[in-house]
Amino acid sequence: MALGDGIRRNLASITKAERIRFRDAFFALDDQSNPTVKYADGTTFWDKQEDVHKFAHAGGQDVHGGPAFLAWHRELCNRLEEQIRAVDPQLSLHYWDWSTDPRATARGRRSPVNLFTHAMMGDDGHEGVNQVNGAGGDAGVPFQEFETTEGNGHTFIWRDVMFGAPAINSDHTILTIADPSSPDQQFDVFNNALQAAHNFVHSAFIRGTIFNAHFSFHDPFVFLLHSNVDRLWAKWQTAKGSSWRLDPDRIYGVIGADPTSSVNKPLGPWDGSSNLFPWNPAGGQSVSKTAKHPTLIKPPRYDKNN
Repeated sequence: MALGDGIRRNLASITKAERIRFRDAFFALDDQSNPTVKYADGTTFWDKQEDVHKFAHAGGQDVHGGPAFLAWHRELCNRLEEQIRAVDPQLSLHYWDWSTDPRATARGRRSPVNLFTHAMMGDDGHEGVNQVNGAGGDAGVPFQEFETTEGNGHTFIWRDVMFGAPAINSDHTILTIADPSSPDQQFDVFNNALQAAHNFVHSAFIRGTIFNAHFSFHDPFVFLLHSNVDRLWAKWQTAKGSSWRLDPDRIYGVIGADPTSSVNKPLGPWDGSSNLFPWNPAGGQSVSKTAKHPTLIKPPRYDKNN
């Protein structure tokens, strides 16, 4: 593997040095003293992530549950990756393989990696620091200053991670569950299966700040989760004999043929619909693209998506 080759990888499979650089990129994106990582309204690139998710949902966007879920989050991940590369051009938005325990994530023949240490992504909650109502605890060092706005007694990101690996369908099951269906129904079946696994990992496995989708993007670990969701979509798209899944007019099947479907509507808040700066008249950065846009149909490069 080559640092800077543009490939998103299992975070456990890259070198320790690159993992540290990846971790540090989140700090750099939230550096209040650095004007180059701030929008003109004074919000850091990192803090804006939660606003994007919150304003999109408030504006009626298909952030959760519907057919545009995968495309909307691919746009979110792609944009964050661009910002990560603005502070460290050689990095990619790597992922956590959710078929593994994040405290013992496999990396081939080498010993597994614990992603929830204070040298990496912070505690999994079992230290119980600033515990509220007897559950979980702050992520702490190195993300001890990453705030949350949940309003439930926690002021900094916290976790309450279950032991072991998530009790969800295997990647193989998720990737092949739609195969018996007709092509015009396959996306709907696959999307439902992938979202079911995603929902479990959010609310029943990681829990803590990530439990509530409305606040989950305060915690950097949520992007490791969503990069993995996107990897599975990419792998489904590039499955052997299924090149039609790379065709914007065919991938969504009957859903894509419905003009009222969310996959045929501009994705917000980037389209300006939520009036969130800078994707509003004052910021002048709004862009109208649907889930069928070429940049969202073309999968990012992953180490295991073909």
